[in-house]
Amino acid sequence: MNRRVATLLIALAAGILLLTVYRLVTARRGDAATAPEAATPPVEALAAEPFAATLWLPSESGRLADLPAELAAPPTPEGRASVLLAALFAATPDAPLTAVFPQPVEVGHLLLTDGTAWVDLRSPAGGEPPSSGSTVELLRVYAIVHTLVRNLPEVSRVVLLWNGVQRQGFPGHVDTGHPLVPLAALEP
Repeated sequence: MNRRVATLLIALAAGILLLTVYRLVTARRGDAATAPEAATPPVEALAAEPFAATLWLPSESGRLADLPAELAAPPTPEGRASVLLAALFAATPDAPLTAVFPQPVEVGHLLLTDGTAWVDLRSPAGGEPPSSGSTVELLRVYAIVHTLVRNLPEVSRVVLLWNGVQRQGFPGHVDTGHPLVPLAALEP
């Protein structure tokens, strides 16, 4: 056997040995990372704390009406925002107040950055936002804006998306193509 072949075989053996050691080490690290004590608890796992809130709901008067609510949420702005929106969308008030949406709507994603709440709304049935007249659409959009901004000091404006897309309107009467702030004229 010549020197060149012997050197190649030794290099190959060393490479196989190093690869085997690497796989053993990374496998042990992977086991440690997935161990329950190493996992970070999700937001839902944090203890819920009670807090007083105000839900803003559409009213037959063409304005928003405030509805006091006692809620419980994780002690993070994202946790409170999620609970606020879930409560707002689940509300089935008596007249003269109305529900925000006629069919179920849920939050697909929620992100809070630099005072802006990015809210991705989704209908479990899929499709477009429910059609409505301009006043109903205005009240739907601003019920979400007022509920978040008036309850969370970390939020000063809201960007609404539908199925991951920022639309010009819900369904087209109110300009939702930019961050929205509360409209005092809609409040009682």
